[in-house]
Amino acid sequence: MRVEQLAGDSQLSVDTIRYYQKIGILHPPMREGRVAVYDDSHASRLHEIRQLSDEGFSLAQIQRLSDSSPHPLLSSLNGTSESLSFNELVAKSELDEKVVRLAVDAGLIRPLTATDDRFGADTLSMLKAGVGLLNVGVPFDELVQLAVRHAQHVESVAKDAVALFAQHLNETSDSSQAETVASIVPVVTELVAQHFRQTLVEQVGHHLMNEAESS
Repeated sequence: MRVEQLAGDSQLSVDTIRYYQKIGILHPPMREGRVAVYDDSHASRLHEIRQLSDEGFSLAQIQRLSDSSPHPLLSSLNGTSESLSFNELVAKSELDEKVVRLAVDAGLIRPLTATDDRFGADTLSMLKAGVGLLNVGVPFDELVQLAVRHAQHVESVAKDAVALFAQHLNETSDSSQAETVASIVPVVTELVAQHFRQTLVEQVGHHLMNEAESS
């Protein structure tokens, strides 16, 4: 494809693509005479650059990580390659499309990348859990408000966690970082889930005791 098509597909300007080539984070195109020809590898690389940028990496950091294959740290974070389109998510969750779109707009569920409209398979289980709460009578608007509050606090804690782990990963190689992150993520996830469950059970107990005392 020509650079103009690559720019349009990637939602970037031609000048941005050429700048990425100049600083070395995008590999050069092939040549057919005087015409520069780009292929899917360039589109994939731009997708990766966008993903790294969305995760907070500067262009200088991306340049240090630069190669033509997906960064191993990203691979370890992405986990399974299985994903669902928005329409597939709606169909399998059996929710109204407007409800699923509202969950996306509120940030309760997120696509795999900021430039994609595909979702991880675990997003479906999250939606089904929400359906279960709705089925037992929890009002939808109040459930959304609670979920948004939870998401805001979780994002803040997650940022602090990443900063903490980064202090101990900066001196290791990319492959070692990927292995470390791959082992840390499930452990931390289980720790957070169990802590939330324990706290939730304790609060249920307090609520029941207060109700008993007031009756």
